[in-house]
Amino acid sequence: MEMYPYYSVDSFANGIAFGGHNLTKDGDPRDFFGLHLEGDGRAIKLRNRYLLHKESPLKELELHLRKLSKRGILSHAHIYFGVSTDPFFPFEGKFDASMRFLELFSKYSPGKLTIQTRSPLLVIALPVLKRFGENVQIVYGIESNDEGIIQDLSPGLPRIAERVKAIEAFKRFGIPIGVQVDPLLPYGDINKDAPKFAQLLSDLANQIYVRPLFSEGKNELLMKKLAQRGLFQWIRNESAEPLKNALSVICPEKLTAPTKPKLGPMQLKLFAA
Repeated sequence: MEMYPYYSVDSFANGIAFGGHNLTKDGDPRDFFGLHLEGDGRAIKLRNRYLLHKESPLKELELHLRKLSKRGILSHAHIYFGVSTDPFFPFEGKFDASMRFLELFSKYSPGKLTIQTRSPLLVIALPVLKRFGENVQIVYGIESNDEGIIQDLSPGLPRIAERVKAIEAFKRFGIPIGVQVDPLLPYGDINKDAPKFAQLLSDLANQIYVRPLFSEGKNELLMKKLAQRGLFQWIRNESAEPLKNALSVICPEKLTAPTKPKLGPMQLKLFAA
């Protein structure tokens, strides 16, 4: 069975979590590595144990990247930066550490680096990100185009307008942008307003990923809030279908999964199950 190398890096106030994962040829990494929201019950499906480095996270991360580089793995690996926690959220004491990690990634460049965030402050890293060229993608979480819903259900998150402004800044410099609608939150009338939201997403992103709130590892905190407000249709498993259908009409090519790295015979042997 063909396996492909993925790594996840999460930045915390007291260190980092670094994990290695092999996914099958048919697996969509976005099912595993979507940026979580508070209350999200999903657990990353690990192949290797998750390591938390507290004392010298920068040194430990560099050690791992150097080892992967020497083994010829790093240049074909896909790193997701920001899964369990937003690396550029400014109120958790980790923004500076995340900026240093980016500098390290530019020194030990993976085959692809995907940075996942909801923070408009990532634009500060633009000079560093331009060094990666086509090897970097930024994925912004945009769960709805309704500011009121976002602030009601997930207070403290950056406003959608601020995220859109940051995305437009990156696009001006030719940096590929993905959008993660995960979990999908109410955007108005679930059928009538789907094309409007879909058009916004299409205008912003090269790739779009939509995941309903009711899914594997469902976010029970958000489900409870929606139920309390009588918004039951957004809790159903099929709640994402109107938006997906609208996107399929407007930009079907943007719904495809990311391409897998091209591996030679020896590399395939390294990642064999």
